[in-house]
Amino acid sequence: MQVDDSDMREPRRRPWLVALPFAVFVLIAIGWSIFWFVATSATGKALAEWRTREAAVGRIYRCAKESLGGYPFRFELRCAEPSAEFKSGPQPMALSARDFVVVDQVWQPNLLIGEMIGPLMIGEPGAKPSFAVNWSLAQASLRGMPLDPQRAAVVVNQASLTSVGDKAQTMIANANRVELHGRIKSGTARRNPVLDLALSLTQASASRLGDLAAVPFDADLTGVLSGLPNLNFRSWQESLRALQAAGGRLEITRARIKQNEVLAVGSGSLGLTPRGALDGELQLTIANVEKLLPALGVDRAVAQLIPPGTIERLAPSLDKLLPGLGGMLRGGSAPVAKAGDALGPRSELEGKSAVTMPLKFTDGVVTLGPFKVAEIPPLY
Repeated sequence: MQVDDSDMREPRRRPWLVALPFAVFVLIAIGWSIFWFVATSATGKALAEWRTREAAVGRIYRCAKESLGGYPFRFELRCAEPSAEFKSGPQPMALSARDFVVVDQVWQPNLLIGEMIGPLMIGEPGAKPSFAVNWSLAQASLRGMPLDPQRAAVVVNQASLTSVGDKAQTMIANANRVELHGRIKSGTARRNPVLDLALSLTQASASRLGDLAAVPFDADLTGVLSGLPNLNFRSWQESLRALQAAGGRLEITRARIKQNEVLAVGSGSLGLTPRGALDGELQLTIANVEKLLPALGVDRAVAQLIPPGTIERLAPSLDKLLPGLGGMLRGGSAPVAKAGDALGPRSELEGKSAVTMPLKFTDGVVTLGPFKVAEIPPLY
């Protein structure tokens, strides 16, 4: 039997089917590259226009060297030696740092992530810096469009604030970790925003605020801030002045502060006086308050007013003024606990005996119950 060679012949190959996926990939890559470079160019133009608008109202932003990169799957703006000058307010301010980078991932176009390398130097334009803020890591995130944000967060590790004038550097405040979160609760970024805020401090201290604040503490605070006209870029002094002029307030819904064995939880409201000092009141419930009284220096303050050798004779009178005070001057924990009982009604906090008492801010002067704790200078 004769076999037809045509029946055994292999099917004819179609080379264009092999090349088609590669051609499609090349076209997509070319299209994406065109989009990326056009978007990068538009971003650069928008930044230049924004800087021009800001400069017209006295807010000047500069980079010693600026670059846009991140191709192919992100947009990255890097600013070497960033600086900012705010000249429009009554107290001009200048800021500068070493490096700043902002990244926008392609798959999350409404999420910006930024990182800054310190130190951040703070002072007046044209003068030597007065303060320095330093850290081991400082990151920020912004969800939403830059001019219409929805929420933001800042995380700083090993943060410190120092005075760097002509004299030796002086530590003002520091913390192992600082976290600040905020979101717009109502209104918009451009008109009457009301903000939900949350602040967390780990092992923070501020010796300039008094002996009590010099001892490391942990703090968690949540609250609602109202009164800002908008969230436009401005110096923090300008923002606080606008807040005070509008009668804005920070309603603290919960504050939890722990320092060694002392634990305090409370809530209240804070505002600003015309000169920029804190004003308001928080109701605190404090556990182990007897550990707090010596830290407030109550015994030292009273002892300075009493002539030496008369404490024993005056102790009964002091006990009438504040039960346990006379015994506290003579030493001992039981009299101190007795003095704590006189500060306010007894309650319970996380299974521990506690006292409820007011923490008042009166034009910057801070008092806890009848005792002056610190005096905070004006914020602007």
